[in-house]
Formats: sequence, structure tokens, C-alpha cells
Amino acid sequence: MKCIDVYLHICDNLDQRLGTRRCREIRMHLRVCRNCSAYLASLKRTVNLYRSVPSPALPPGAHDRLIRALKAHGCLPGSENRPGKRPGRTRT
Repeated sequence: MKCIDVYLHICDNLDQRLGTRRCREIRMHLRVCRNCSAYLASLKRTVNLYRSVPSPALPPGAHDRLIRALKAHGCLPGSENRPGKRPGRTRT
């Protein structure tokens, strides 16, 4: 496995329980490649730091406005305006 393959798929390896062939190859590569090992350690530190910071409080109504905007753009199941569907037109 090459370093580029590790970089592309290393997030699959953040959960050490994964036993796929790719994860086994990544773990073997990490044993011999200091750069990729350092990269993985950095990713893990970043995730842990991110988890240690409290989430900011949203202003009142922000969640509802976000959901309405996502639905309006067809980004959620049940959205009226799905991509590729023109508003106001029905198929016959």
C-alpha cells in the first residue's frame, strides 16, 4: 500500500475494530511508515480536541430555519423541491 492510499482511506482506520482487508493493509503500512503514523496520530489528536470543546449554542429558531432551508433545496427526505424536479409541475 502506498502513502496516498493511506491518506485517502485513513479515516476508515480510526475505528480500530474494523477488520476489512483495506484496514489490515493500512495498519501494516502504519507499522513501517513514520509519516503516515504521524498523520494518523495528528488526526486522532484533532478529533479528541474537537470532542473536548463544547458545542456552541444556536440562537433561538436557528435549527428550524436550517431544516426549512434544507427542505427548500431538496436536501432532506420528503422535500418538495427535489433536485431535478421543477416546482409547481406534476408528471402525468
